[in-house]
Amino acid sequence: MIDHKDSGRVDAGQMRKSARDQPDRRSTSASADPTDGAMRVLSYLIAGIAFYGGLGWLIDRIWHQAWGIPVGLIVGMAMSIYLIIKRFGGQQ
Repeated sequence: MIDHKDSGRVDAGQMRKSARDQPDRRSTSASADPTDGAMRVLSYLIAGIAFYGGLGWLIDRIWHQAWGIPVGLIVGMAMSIYLIIKRFGGQQ
């Protein structure tokens, strides 16, 4: 007979202990790599403009207003800049 007790299974307790022993890879501050920080800033700008511009386009389509897209783009840019300053502003 084959004993299947120790067939490579890991119980939940061992998994939690293993996860606690791992270093925390998440960071609340930006990475030390300058290109990583620059790519994050660029992605915040693009995402903010795209999201709020999309909301403005949706307002244009639903309510037949001509001001939705310009206002959405401006609000998206402002929110992106605010988020960038909040996220990266205090770092030296």
